[in-house]
Amino acid sequence: MKSRRVAAAVSLAWLVSLAGSGHAQTAAPAKEKLADGAPAAQGPAAAPPGAPTGTPTPADPSQGDKMRDYHAALRGRRLGSQEAMGLDYVRARVSEAESLRHAGRNDEAAARLVELVEHPQFEPFQENEEGKAAIYLLGDTLAASSAYEPARAYLQRLLTQKTASLAGGSYAARAVRRLVDIALETRRYDVVLADLKAVPASAPEEIRGEVSYLTGRAREGGDADGAIAAYGVVTPRSRFWAQATYRAGLLHTARGRLKEGENLFCRVADPKRQGAGGVSPVFGDARFFAVRDLARLGLGRIAHEQGRFDDARYYYYLVPRDSNRLAEALYESATGRYEKKDYEGARELLNELRGLGAHHVYEDEAQILDAYVDLAQCKFPDADKKLVLFLSRYEPVRDAARRVAADERAMAGLLSVTRGAAPSAAEAGAATPDTLATIASLVRVDAAYGAAVKQRAVLEREASGLKLAARQLGELARTMQTAGGVAPALADGHVDEGPKDVQAAIDGVRREIDALEAAKVPEARTTMLRTELAELEARLATSRGTAAAGAGTLSSSKGADLPDLLLQDGARAQALAPNVERARRELERTESAYAKDALRRLDLRLSRLLRRARLGRIESVLGKKRALEVEIEAIANGYLPNDAVDSLDAARYLKDNEEYWPFEGDDWPDEYVGSEGLK
Repeated sequence: MKSRRVAAAVSLAWLVSLAGSGHAQTAAPAKEKLADGAPAAQGPAAAPPGAPTGTPTPADPSQGDKMRDYHAALRGRRLGSQEAMGLDYVRARVSEAESLRHAGRNDEAAARLVELVEHPQFEPFQENEEGKAAIYLLGDTLAASSAYEPARAYLQRLLTQKTASLAGGSYAARAVRRLVDIALETRRYDVVLADLKAVPASAPEEIRGEVSYLTGRAREGGDADGAIAAYGVVTPRSRFWAQATYRAGLLHTARGRLKEGENLFCRVADPKRQGAGGVSPVFGDARFFAVRDLARLGLGRIAHEQGRFDDARYYYYLVPRDSNRLAEALYESATGRYEKKDYEGARELLNELRGLGAHHVYEDEAQILDAYVDLAQCKFPDADKKLVLFLSRYEPVRDAARRVAADERAMAGLLSVTRGAAPSAAEAGAATPDTLATIASLVRVDAAYGAAVKQRAVLEREASGLKLAARQLGELARTMQTAGGVAPALADGHVDEGPKDVQAAIDGVRREIDALEAAKVPEARTTMLRTELAELEARLATSRGTAAAGAGTLSSSKGADLPDLLLQDGARAQALAPNVERARRELERTESAYAKDALRRLDLRLSRLLRRARLGRIESVLGKKRALEVEIEAIANGYLPNDAVDSLDAARYLKDNEEYWPFEGDDWPDEYVGSEGLK
């Protein structure tokens, strides 16, 4: 029982040491082309919290030396298993880790695997398939937990082995693919390219394609021609062939070489053009179909830009109904038909877009286009109704977006809605829940915002048990220092949650103040609440300062015995608390800055559309005036207007329960017999 508890403590201590080694590091979002080809907005530049700026790189990036120290301490105390490690034992531990991965328990799987991989007796098995499986699974598990630095170290270990083979589905080939995925997730292309220097030029075609695609992504920022050249050597046997071809087409199109870009887009959109001699197999995953839809949209936009509206409609038509880009394709196609003056075609496409029954980012622009199609067809009353409805709906949304951008609490409520929270649960005194939901559906969030949100989610997940882990490690260390001592069990509820409780009280007081202000009560009734709010905010600042100061009063033991190692890692866990708090605040600021930039762009777009709506109303009034003038001129020339002609039709005056039978003569041929031939 004691050895099992010690093993759990060792795993917990290694996870704590991992948290201090650049866990969840993500490179700062860079300005680059997005997936749909639109340039990323110039968001506020912010360094990623948690990314080391001046911290020296540790001697062992995998942090395996910490686990080796624990193994040495365990041997010194004759704890743990004293039996020799066998191949069956390695297989069993790998199978156990795979089961934990499938259950979503990545931290436990990583702890079990690192205990195996860094064991002194594991070295003879490193070159075996079972050992390679353990190393790869450890690197993959760490990457799935956003521990990218140690994950890269373990995956790179597979590339430098003597028996490393990049053929087929070998673990070295899988390590190359996982390293490329890490580079794409973190956007640290040059760092991972340095890890892939061990890949020889004689590697299989699909492996060379991985490296070439990553090289192209690294060169996109400053060497467009070099990026195009790197993308050009990616063959259809690579899983990134579609992405490489599409991004090369984007680079050509951005530089005005529309013909070259169109040819590359066609290779992705049309399977018959994917090989020089006809149809060739494409090695890809589910992302291939998303890239193919983007290529078809790119073809449609090029054709639209060149005035080939029929070609543009065909390309947009190729986007399937189950695609996430269907709304975009329908809107772009309707715009092309409108510019070609095919108003009936534009009307059909807009009706199809409306029939999707789902919110999309083109919802506001589609309503304006719908009204302008009515104006083009001289349906002035219908157009005026739609424009009035648009103004009444989106002008308050535009004004609310401005208020939200100026109110930090309202911004926090909007961010919670964009992360999936219910609008009614969000705190936003500057906007109603319905308006907040509308803003969240219309805002076009930059890709860098998604990276910041992911960083914050990883930070919250990894920091959630940090304080409890520190206390558990301290209790275990004191237990081992006391001969025969037994430390009391530690429950989760005993953890100091002072700052969290104070923050909850602050949020409650703020909600009460907002409710009173919404009810327009006198200022005197809210004075006491504001005083209480100021006291709570002071208590929160004091609580955070106490937590930060407490981190410096920890044990500074430098020994190599097991209790010393536990105390050191417990101290490291508590020392991380103020760093986590700083990173959280910095991420909140970064996330808010990106959201404000998105709201600014939404304000500009809605202001432009509102101006178009007002101009459209002017056009509708002038159109109705001109229609009345034409009708007067027709009456003066002896022509009755359509409504006057329709007034002569008796059927239009019937009620719903009446039926009109037109006169067909005195005798009905089907109602008498025998009078044939009589005159």
